[in-house]
Amino acid sequence: MEIDRQQYDKLPFAIRTGALILWGTQLVSYSRSGFFRQLYSFNGFFVEMCFDEQQERLACICTFSDTRQLEPYISSINWQDMMA
Repeated sequence: MEIDRQQYDKLPFAIRTGALILWGTQLVSYSRSGFFRQLYSFNGFFVEMCFDEQQERLACICTFSDTRQLEPYISSINWQDMMA
C-alpha cells in the first residue's frame, strides 16, 4: 500500500488499524504506565499503536518521522539478550 503520512493520518481509525496490521512492519513493543505500545515501520514513517491495558482497547494510533521519538523503544530493549 503506497500512502504518505498525511494521507494515512486522514484515514478512518479502523482503516488505519487494518492497513498497519496488513502492510506495516512491527519493529518493537514495550509496556509502561498501563499502556502497551507497538512500533511499526510503514511507508517511510513510524506508527505507534497504543493499547490501554486497563480498558483492554486500542487507545490511539500516532505517526511520526522524527527518530528522537524512538527513545522509549530503544531504552526498552534488553541488549544483553541481543548479544546472547
